[in-house]
This record gives sequence, C-alpha cells and structure tokens, in this order.
Amino acid sequence: YQRRVRGPLGEGGKMRLATDIAEMERVLTPLNGEGERGAEIYRDLRAFRSVMFMNTEDFVGVRNVGRDLILNHLFSRAGPALLSPYKVAGWTASQYVSWLDSHSTGDAVEMVQGAVQWYEDLVRERGAPNFDPVYPTI
Repeated sequence: YQRRVRGPLGEGGKMRLATDIAEMERVLTPLNGEGERGAEIYRDLRAFRSVMFMNTEDFVGVRNVGRDLILNHLFSRAGPALLSPYKVAGWTASQYVSWLDSHSTGDAVEMVQGAVQWYEDLVRERGAPNFDPVYPTI
C-alpha cells in the first residue's frame, strides 16, 4: 500500500510496482482460501495490477478496484502541486498507510476530499489558469 501512495510514479515505477504485486500475489495465493481478509487482499492486488497502466481518464469506469485505492493511486499521476492526502496532513507515507489500515474506505475518501479541497483553494489563491490534468478524474 505504501508504494501506491508515494508518487509520482513513472513507467519504470509502474513496472517495479507491477513486479512487486505479482510477487505478493504469488506469496498470497496459498492464503486466498484462508479467510475473508486474505481473499480480499489477493483480489485487490490482482485488480489493482490490471488497472495500473490504464490512461488516467479511463479510471472513471473502473469498478473492480476499491475507490480509495484508485483515488490514492491517482495522486501518484499528478503534478507536484496536487499533493497526496498524507502530505497535506503533514504525515509520512508510513503514517498514512497505518491510518488507512485502521480506518474505513469512507474515511479514506474523506481524507482524499480534504486534499482535493486544499488543492482547489491553492489554485484559486494563486490565480492559476488551470488545474492539474489528473484533477477532474479525482
């Protein structure tokens, strides 16, 4: 999870992340039938790996990956002004991952909404002519 929230993520980073996810899937395969949580993690990893290389605008139609996973990943595709939620909160990536692990999807989406609101305010305050290309998808 931590790699996904760090960003920005170029093509090389996507390839490394895809390799890491494939390895995690291999390790988790025996656990796939071992309870609900193991199956959920395995399913999320497989689904996320399948969408990592999609065009940003195509993420709107994705239904097989959790909304919180997609939203946090989109920040890795944004420019430097559109900060990840953990950066807006003044946290490290590790602190954010710990927070995500102990909170609901709804809480994670609210955290993203707070980061987006912060970014909107920043753009308006600076009088910037436009928003980051990733912004409309988020």
